[in-house]
Amino acid sequence: MTGHITVALADDQQLVRAGFAMVLDSQDDIDVVWQATDGVEAVRAAAQQPVDIILMDVQMPNLDGIAATRQIVDAGVAGPGGEPTRVVVLTTFDNDEYVMNSIAAGASGFLLKDADPEELIDAVRTVGEASAVISPKATARLLRQVRESGPVPAAPVAPGPEDDLGLVDPLTPREREILVLMATGSSNQEIAERLFVSLPTVKTHVGRVLAKTGSRDRVHAVLFAFRCGLVDPGSVLDGE
Repeated sequence: MTGHITVALADDQQLVRAGFAMVLDSQDDIDVVWQATDGVEAVRAAAQQPVDIILMDVQMPNLDGIAATRQIVDAGVAGPGGEPTRVVVLTTFDNDEYVMNSIAAGASGFLLKDADPEELIDAVRTVGEASAVISPKATARLLRQVRESGPVPAAPVAPGPEDDLGLVDPLTPREREILVLMATGSSNQEIAERLFVSLPTVKTHVGRVLAKTGSRDRVHAVLFAFRCGLVDPGSVLDGE
């Protein structure tokens, strides 16, 4: 996703939507296309007026944000450029259940509503680049839960020559190295500097990692790495 970013807002509080819209519309590269007051409206609007990113409140009447996110993701809704519409879940509550359920539903990010305007704008741009964003506190909670639950088997894959992670199209040594760096929180720029390669090269490798692991974005690729035991969530937490 490059250039102009189209955004939608789903929140049952009009003042919240107005505030977010004012912040985002102030940016030349971001355009708020539609607003919804509940999850049902969001699901319908997502199909009728495709956007790149939806900022989704968790607690809404008729259909909550997590359920709406799951419906949008499962329906394979795509934005104007043909890439999957990405959802950033927004809430006033920072707790384990919301974090885990949001990511499990397919959300590409999780932020608190009290985030600074600059943080909100950066989040939209980051998700727009297929990176994924999650607040630092939420990240720690997410990793801690993964560590406590222990590694789980990778999702079943079709028969074929698999690697030790269960991938039909195995990760190359370089792709595996990049996945580990992604899991430890390195940005594309930091990975490029660490491996002495160009930024476009890193983006190409990241794209291949996402495709081979069946991940919508970086946060889901990172969870894949944790669950397959490629990275120990405890080592990441201990280093914070």
